[in-house]
Amino acid sequence: MGRNFLTVVVAASVALCAGSGRAQDGSWDESIRSAREALATKEFDQAARLLRRAREEARGFSQDDPRRVVPLMELAKLHLSRGDYAVPEQLYREADEIGRLAWGSESLEYASLLNDIGRYYHLRVKHTEAENFYKLAFATRTRLLGRDHADVAAVVNNLAVLYENQVLYAKAESYYRTALEIREKSLGEDHPDTIMTLDHLARLLHKLSRPTDAAEFEERALELRRERSTPANPADLGTLAAGAGVQPAVLIERTEPDYTDEARIANHEGSVLLQVDVDADGVPANIHVLRYLGLGLDDKAVEAVRQWRFRPARSGGRKVPSRLRLEIAFRLI
Repeated sequence: MGRNFLTVVVAASVALCAGSGRAQDGSWDESIRSAREALATKEFDQAARLLRRAREEARGFSQDDPRRVVPLMELAKLHLSRGDYAVPEQLYREADEIGRLAWGSESLEYASLLNDIGRYYHLRVKHTEAENFYKLAFATRTRLLGRDHADVAAVVNNLAVLYENQVLYAKAESYYRTALEIREKSLGEDHPDTIMTLDHLARLLHKLSRPTDAAEFEERALELRRERSTPANPADLGTLAAGAGVQPAVLIERTEPDYTDEARIANHEGSVLLQVDVDADGVPANIHVLRYLGLGLDDKAVEAVRQWRFRPARSGGRKVPSRLRLEIAFRLI
């Protein structure tokens, strides 16, 4: 994925304000902070109101102030979270103009913005526009960072997914292998982004009817995930109920998992199998992935199930801890 754009832009705006001797606008800061909190909890109307206020305040900033980009990008994220993919296009166009003016075309901040805009067009299945923005980001990052940087690999990986979407499989394989090589060197073999590229390569090789080659990358990814994961510890819950006479736990409150952009642009579907311990209060604990799906969806499944609530299992009329297996399906609509 590369560096988070909004982290970059906030850091840049702080530096810009400090250099000019101006303090950041406290009201604007508070609007952005509160809007992000509202977005995180899917309070979309509240987030929209705060972001519109921040956008209006930002109009009073100087033309080269990168803070003017932030509410635009957050509003775009809000619309995407609601499933509205058309409205953000104008927001991204405006952000592009402001970002180029604020940072200049030869800057890492602007390259990060270009990569994010490319991913937006990728989600919209506007492949020509996506490729153009990706290539601009790639060229700038390569000039400023060198070929073997993780941020360069992020764009190469995006291009690989794009070419896979266009059924340019040979080109996609070459780009995936390049991204993997860079990520292994710059991030390490066990970094989540490296594992994500292994997932991509395995998927592509299955499409190319090369199951033996695909299995090699699947096994590498699985082994790395196992090394990174924390084994379930049933001792935390005491004795888990099982057997005859036990009434199983029943789901009473469910939060749907989010799709990752990485999986969405790759048209990746399937299911994650989880082992979950449910304590005597009906709260999930010790969530352990038994079958991975990859591309960030495993983490999204775990994140969602942590928010689930159950009517706890009962044994002899008492609430008791229990263990479940849950299959979490991811399907693109």
